[in-house]
Amino acid sequence: YAQDEFAITKHLTLNAGVRYDHYDTFGGTAHPRLGLIYTPRQQTAIKVLYGGAFRAPNVYELFYGDGISLKVNPALNPETIKTVELVLEHYLRKHYRISASGFYNRINGLINQETDPADGLLVFRNLENVRVKGLELEMDGKWANGLQGQVSYSFQDSYIQQTGATLTNSPRHMVKFNLKAPLIRERLFAGLNLLYISSRKTLAGNEVGGFVVPNLTLSTQKLLKGFDLSFSMYNFSNTKYGDPGAEEHLQDILWQDGSTFRFKVSYLF
Repeated sequence: YAQDEFAITKHLTLNAGVRYDHYDTFGGTAHPRLGLIYTPRQQTAIKVLYGGAFRAPNVYELFYGDGISLKVNPALNPETIKTVELVLEHYLRKHYRISASGFYNRINGLINQETDPADGLLVFRNLENVRVKGLELEMDGKWANGLQGQVSYSFQDSYIQQTGATLTNSPRHMVKFNLKAPLIRERLFAGLNLLYISSRKTLAGNEVGGFVVPNLTLSTQKLLKGFDLSFSMYNFSNTKYGDPGAEEHLQDILWQDGSTFRFKVSYLF
């Protein structure tokens, strides 16, 4: 891996890098990373980013097979992705940061499962080339009293290049909200997290409806010497929601847990 940064002008910087990996299973692969950063003033940055990456198939995907429902595919190749992104970041006064980005991703050789019609067994293959385009908006704030917050919205259009069909288990809209507030300065904190995911397509062509899941956590730091405590309530609204199943599942929709609770004690020494 090699990387360097070049100051073209006072306000224009080029960050360039390249990474090379070699695997016994499929050979070598090299991927570049390029970033052109323009800062017209101290609080504002405009970035043009380009990069490539890969995910090598894991041992399970390559070699696991029971001959009853699943067979091996040692010829599986890695997934690859090329990304282009345009980013605008701006700091408002001392406490706020806003950013907007548009992106386009080219994913080739996506590893997925399918049923081989020749023998009815499941097998991992490099099935699809996927194209993803979208945008993301984000705003976060941090204050001297310890209060922190963040809200983001993302839109994406994901489709299979060969057919133009919408990718399964891929929401078009996602909203995240996080808030962390000190109840007792530097000792007791409350954190609220909200997640919204829009509807998604299933393998059977059905649709999983959108949902909002709220989570709440109370945590301590330095309350007792050596001890950190936390109590979390996940999906405390008891929202009923599900995720699309995969090829190996009997269910088209996998329904998730309702409200769950966790108490955690850590001791540092």
